[in-house]
Amino acid sequence: MREPTELQRSLVDEAMLLRGRIVASYSQVEFLLADISVKLDLRFPYLVKDRIKAVKRIAERNGYEVYKEDLDRMCDELLRYEELRHFMAHGFMSLTTDKKDNHQFEFLRYQREGDGKFTLTSAQTTVAHLRQAAGDITEYVSNAVRLFERIYREQKLET
Repeated sequence: MREPTELQRSLVDEAMLLRGRIVASYSQVEFLLADISVKLDLRFPYLVKDRIKAVKRIAERNGYEVYKEDLDRMCDELLRYEELRHFMAHGFMSLTTDKKDNHQFEFLRYQREGDGKFTLTSAQTTVAHLRQAAGDITEYVSNAVRLFERIYREQKLET
């Protein structure tokens, strides 16, 4: 096996950094969904889909309906990042380059299809696409944090 080139090293280093940003960003919103549910329902929904359901129910409560549109949008947008987060958090990453220094990352992960049944799935991307995804999710998280700060402040919930 050959030693990686400087380009390959820098691509992998950047991809790992972006991978971490994507996973950490998703985790920020996962926590916010759980936090408001714990504070208002005294329940801790474990699965993201259950956290989303809990927050959407909260948005229908008296006093919280003013946030419904924003909370619904924030919850629905989180689902756009779910598959990406799964590949970033659980995928095996490999890099291929060609003689012209074009590159492609491949992520492999198993997806549970049912009891005892798994399917190997893959996704291909480049560092440019990872940069874009990291930028998009970072902006999304900033908006989500601002929304929750507003809700906590206006509803006098402790942060």
